Amino acid sequence: MIRTCRKSSHCAVTGFTLLELVLVMLLASVILALVAPSFSGWSRGQRVQDAADQLIAMTRLARTRAASEGVTYRLNLDAQAGTYQLVVQDGDQFQPVQSAQGRQFQLPDDLHIQLQAAGGGASQEPYIDFYPTGRAQAAKVTIRSDRGDSITIECPSPAEGYVIAQAAQGGGR
Repeated sequence: MIRTCRKSSHCAVTGFTLLELVLVMLLASVILALVAPSFSGWSRGQRVQDAADQLIAMTRLARTRAASEGVTYRLNLDAQAGTYQLVVQDGDQFQPVQSAQGRQFQLPDDLHIQLQAAGGGASQEPYIDFYPTGRAQAAKVTIRSDRGDSITIECPSPAEGYVIAQAAQGGGR
């Protein structure tokens, strides 16, 4: 409350009435109700983007380590389980990388991953190899949500790295 006094002995008390406070709260609630659905759509699209960014980071790590250590690295993709894991060649076998990057990464339940060969057809092998020469197996990886949002990550040629080739927004239900 604010008191304003004049030279006379009358002091007026000014402030907000209960009705004004209720109206402000009602207005704020209506605005929040209108804006909230757009935030949930942004959040869904951001999950696809985050998964793509994490996968690109994994491909860059694999390529860098393959070239610096002189061994082949492989990124195993399991479309059915929605997982991927970085492994390193040890003789004739591939073993999980002995660090946090070697753990199995799980996509959120509403996201799905698909690996395609560089020509566009389904890949025969569920992995991407990164060679000691600094080259990588050319392929396309698509991450898609149940709501239709998708991002395609592509390595156009063995000498290039994986980058986001296209992103598509799906429709809401």
